[in-house]
Amino acid sequence: MFRYASTDLVPPAGRQKEWLLTNGIGGFAASTISGINTRRYHGLLIASLKPPVDRRLLLAKLEEEVIVDGKRYKLFASQTLGGFAGYGFNYLLEFKRFPFPTYVYEIEDCILKKEIILVSGQNTVMVRYSLANANERPVRLCIFPLITCRDYHSTIRRNDWRFEIVEDNGTSVAIEPFPGAPLLYMGSDGARCEKTGFWYFDIFYEREAERGLDAVEDLYCPLCFVAEGAKSTELWIWAGTEQVEGSTACMHRYRDQEISRIKAVADNVSTNNKYLRLLSLAADSFLVRRSELEGLTIIAGYPWFADWGRDAMVSLPGLTLTTGRFEDFRQVMKTFLTFEKDGLIPNLFPDNPGPPAYNTADASLWVFWCLYKYYQYTADLNFLAEQYPVLLRILEGYINGTTLHGIRMDSDGLIIQGETFQALTWMDARVGGEAVTPRRGKTVEINALWCFALYFTGFLASRLDDTAKARSLKELFNNSRNGYRRGFWFADGGYLYDWISEDERDESIRCNQVIALSLPIRLLTVDQERKVLGTVWRHLCTGYGLRTLSPADDKYRGQCTGNQYQRDSAYHQGTVWVWPWGHFITALNRIYSGHPGIDSLIRRLVSPLIAHLHEECIGTVSEIFDGDPPHHPRGCFAQAWSVAELLRVIYEEVERRAPKRTLPEWVEKRPLPEG
Repeated sequence: MFRYASTDLVPPAGRQKEWLLTNGIGGFAASTISGINTRRYHGLLIASLKPPVDRRLLLAKLEEEVIVDGKRYKLFASQTLGGFAGYGFNYLLEFKRFPFPTYVYEIEDCILKKEIILVSGQNTVMVRYSLANANERPVRLCIFPLITCRDYHSTIRRNDWRFEIVEDNGTSVAIEPFPGAPLLYMGSDGARCEKTGFWYFDIFYEREAERGLDAVEDLYCPLCFVAEGAKSTELWIWAGTEQVEGSTACMHRYRDQEISRIKAVADNVSTNNKYLRLLSLAADSFLVRRSELEGLTIIAGYPWFADWGRDAMVSLPGLTLTTGRFEDFRQVMKTFLTFEKDGLIPNLFPDNPGPPAYNTADASLWVFWCLYKYYQYTADLNFLAEQYPVLLRILEGYINGTTLHGIRMDSDGLIIQGETFQALTWMDARVGGEAVTPRRGKTVEINALWCFALYFTGFLASRLDDTAKARSLKELFNNSRNGYRRGFWFADGGYLYDWISEDERDESIRCNQVIALSLPIRLLTVDQERKVLGTVWRHLCTGYGLRTLSPADDKYRGQCTGNQYQRDSAYHQGTVWVWPWGHFITALNRIYSGHPGIDSLIRRLVSPLIAHLHEECIGTVSEIFDGDPPHHPRGCFAQAWSVAELLRVIYEEVERRAPKRTLPEWVEKRPLPEG
């Protein structure tokens, strides 16, 4: 809950703190706790017309005016090129995020509450207004919807769109912004519609200006909803891409269903830890339906990402297994494995009809980690057996060489990847067609995942009585494991090279090396593991995650700000990411398990991100943070793998609730080679 004192200036928290609602098909609503839309991605209805993509802003705001005894109070607030239009935050008594974003305004002796609800599974937003009018003074409430119909990545200015009202029955309308546009249905159970028809000019989006993007927009107001009386009252305004029953009973039924659904999501977590319950709601926002596949997928981040294969695989265990959503895990896994091609799974599904993009060298290898985690939580060998043929095809693709991108196993058992002008690892930012972080060759995390893929599939082969395959995978694993330590261990530095090739060794200190320590296999000696952890701790560890590059490096960029060129240049060059931090915590707990103080240390390392749940987008976790203190949050305000890894760390490493199921030592116990 946030409370305001009266002020003539917008409180900083009012513009910075955001909220997010999602509808399970890619659509969402978002804004700030002051009610000021500071992003072009803010709005009450960003609909997903081809779930989970083709997202359009249809309803940007509802702006309220309250007239009490003839005196007018503007409860809305917008920033424009000329200053602020409306100072509704001066009347904002409090804001509450849960169960729904709720604004409470105090106007003289009247209290107006505004509650925002998205209907799960459809592009419909409902807003409930409750007016407490204790002294029964004459009150007139006017609600002005500001609408558009544009791609959520863009902005528009005044144009020749007609915004024609094609249906009007007095309490509900259907609006066609331009010929062929999707209809926007709007209505109310307790207010009448009065036609207006004016443009609202020069709305300024502060966050977009900071990112060097178009930050000015015009919106259209086709009508006004009006209610008046002298009694305490309640009314609903709804808007969506389909007609709904507009009765008060129907609105309350939708609300009750959403509350029940939210409660069921939180209750599915097998603990009363309030942060796990809160994060389970955040996790729910990323699990969405992809309509043309009739399957479940994972949105990588709000407000601007769709579903990505790599992000989905990194996120899947934390989002589903820790929250008891095992069927959702299976559905997401099938969505991506169904499209396996030449050993690769899709990294990106297109917004429009067409083939998926397979531009990643690591997404397929994260599949094996996901399935191991699934086995750890469920011991479900039947599902693993169903996926076994796909796993073999992935391994064969990497061993023999994929058609795309030059991914293949070298003679030392390690995977080499990369093409000119391609960035196939998760550090994939490009500027001017060039990779900012070129990592062609053999990369440290991809090859750690490769070793584990061989190990895990060999285990699975032995359980499925595929003896010959288990034997061959044992040999491949031992060869790759030995090649890994010989190739990647940087003895003089006491850490792992980030990538290697025939004639180069990249000595950059990066977070990627922690993956080699977090997997349930030992690729290094204990002494080497501790040295790696120490290096990462000294150079990369912050309260919010791991830096992607040591500040001691000449290429380090401490702030991920400015225009797109500047931000992309810093994206993986020192910027702090949350998801590798999760693997760092797992490695720390595994290597120092049982040492005095390890539990309290991990709790201290988790506490800044728990505090962050109340600092940016309430109840969720940002994508990235600046490498330099004070580590301002940047990027997406809600990121799937950030939420997933914080969930997993709290559940597994703090609460220690993960099942004690580990893989058997089916591989021959050979001493690791020195040197």
